[in-house]
Order: sequence, then structure tokens, then C-alpha cells
Amino acid sequence: MSGDKRFLDIAETCRLVGILPADLEAMEEEGLISLAVVLDEKALPSEQLERLEMIVRLQKELGVNLPGIDVILEMRRKMIQMRREVDEILEFIRDRISRDLREMLGEERYPMALGPGERFLAVERGKRRKDEG
Repeated sequence: MSGDKRFLDIAETCRLVGILPADLEAMEEEGLISLAVVLDEKALPSEQLERLEMIVRLQKELGVNLPGIDVILEMRRKMIQMRREVDEILEFIRDRISRDLREMLGEERYPMALGPGERFLAVERGKRRKDEG
């Protein structure tokens, strides 16, 4: 199993993050991590190592108990999902405004957005000028 880079055995995992096997089992029982069975032994999928490190930091540095960590991680997951949704909405709005401006002003005089919080530039056949509005 030590040759399989997709999984970390329990001893290696505990050594890496500085916890005891019983702590790892408690985290699994709480549903914070999912251990796999590889060659008849439990192992941590390597993609969960970062999550485990975060759990251990919350526990050791902030003194958060396992049920509290579960709440924090769920809130974090929801915040990340909401951020993705907001980004998608903003991208849709940018695309829509861009398309509408092209239709309204035509291709010769198409305002190009510089970035968040910046003014639009009107681009007219090779020359640029700042729009006042």
C-alpha cells in the first residue's frame, strides 16, 4: 500500500498530521473524513489530506470539537458554492452587457471594459477616448 500514492496508510497519516490513530477513527465516525480499505487495511485517500490538516488545525489551534468542525466545514462548503454561483451570475451579467452594447453601439464603437471598478473605453477604429458616462 505504501507504493500507492492515492492512499496514505494510517500510521503515515497520523505521523504527517500529528494525531493518534484513535483521533483519526473518531474523525471518521463523526463523518469528517472517509477512510478507504486498501489491501485489507484502512487508508486515507490522498485527496483528503488537506481536509484532514484543516480539521487538525481547527482542533489543536482553535480548540473546536468534532461536531463544531463539522458545522464549520459545512459552512465553508456552502460559502464556496455560493461564491461559484455569484461568479457565474457576474459572468452572465458581463456577457449580457457586452452583447447588448455591441448591438446598441455597433462593432465600430464598442466599449471595452477594463476590469472591476474601472471605466469603459470607447474603441473607434484604432483610436481610444474615455467616455464620460
